[in-house]
Amino acid sequence: MSKMENTSITKVSKGWNVKTVEQVFDFYPTATYSRGKQVPKVSSELSIKYIHYGDIHTQYKMLLDATNTKIPYISRELKKDFEFVKNGDLIIADTSEDYDGVGKCVEVVNIGDNEIISGLHTLMLRQKGNDFIEGFKGYFFSSDFVRRELLRIVTGIKVYSITKATLAKVNLTIPSPQEQKAMMRFFSKVDEAIASVQNSITAAERLKKSLMQNLLTGKMKPDGTFRTSEEFYIDEKFGKVPVGWEVKKVQELSIQVTDGEHQTPERTETGYYLLSARNIKNGYLSLDDVDYISDKELRRIQKRCNPQGGDILISCSGTIGNVCIVPDGFIGGMVRSAALVKLNSDKIEPQFAELMLQSHSLQNQMKVAVASSVQGNIFQGAIKKLRMIYPHDKQERLAITECLYQFKRDIASMQDKIIVLERLKKSLMQNLLTEKNIINL
Repeated sequence: MSKMENTSITKVSKGWNVKTVEQVFDFYPTATYSRGKQVPKVSSELSIKYIHYGDIHTQYKMLLDATNTKIPYISRELKKDFEFVKNGDLIIADTSEDYDGVGKCVEVVNIGDNEIISGLHTLMLRQKGNDFIEGFKGYFFSSDFVRRELLRIVTGIKVYSITKATLAKVNLTIPSPQEQKAMMRFFSKVDEAIASVQNSITAAERLKKSLMQNLLTGKMKPDGTFRTSEEFYIDEKFGKVPVGWEVKKVQELSIQVTDGEHQTPERTETGYYLLSARNIKNGYLSLDDVDYISDKELRRIQKRCNPQGGDILISCSGTIGNVCIVPDGFIGGMVRSAALVKLNSDKIEPQFAELMLQSHSLQNQMKVAVASSVQGNIFQGAIKKLRMIYPHDKQERLAITECLYQFKRDIASMQDKIIVLERLKKSLMQNLLTEKNIINL
């Protein structure tokens, strides 16, 4: 990196500029239409795309590819005098219930023929000159380097906000165009690698879903051949079932199907795990975001609620129907009725039971149970009544399980690769955009 030179504001590398947001960008009015105004696309004459702050929070990342990203629509008549988004425009979410969401932004690229307006709780910024090359602003404004500056102007207690007036005065330390291009090469290579792995995950998940539909209904045998019509019989309630397979209710296959704790335990800073629906991620038990309870609370409820290795957990509220197996050797967790139902089986292997609970048939049965529930949840009584089919032959169950579990392991491995790549990108952004250049640009 070049030598540092002093300015009246801060130490800045030679070739870098310090300007306020309002010196670099013009602000444009944005619409205030809620989700309720969104419509299906009818035609380009009747509808236009609409960027909602909630989608910036949850879906869009640093660069929003307008042509290849699903963006909701609103009626064209609501466009009124709002400016259409152009390539390179920056859209910032000015409101959030947490610090992670407030000030989160995307640079819109690859507009093509799309007509888009910026919407509820957003600020739309358009570059006046040539301070930034196209595609760099999304990385720049998402870096810790800039995020720290934005968080300094956040106001609010329960809902956090950034105003146009305060954002306009924020100082930006801007790399030279040449250095921006060099940085973009690194960022783009990592993004390409992430996209490649994500495409592989999508393809693997699509194939796994197809295999689950065929293997778990018995249409396909573990050797890859399909059963003929003569190899099925008709069950009065379930329909077509392969010869050699049985139809059972979950309660007929399980030793226990139990709710968790009905009274919400008191939380502590550390202690024993208090598991909830959010701890089931991608088919695995995750302890990345977990609450804790005291030893006293655990002893009060652990006999009924403490899961052991091999137990199956099913989310019964929130995102209903997520399933995972508690790993062998797991100690110290518990479940509660508002989040998870626990079951185990002495008739079939837990891995096969887990796969069946993820199958199209049982997921549909859960949706029906939820629809008929006053609370909109599903608990042990409904889960016990779920009907599933399974091969009587253990070797067939094991063969099906191994086939599908290989996909599960491969997908998990690829998801780990994405985590590593995201960390690498964050590290690059942190170092390059704070002038700690560990790479010779």
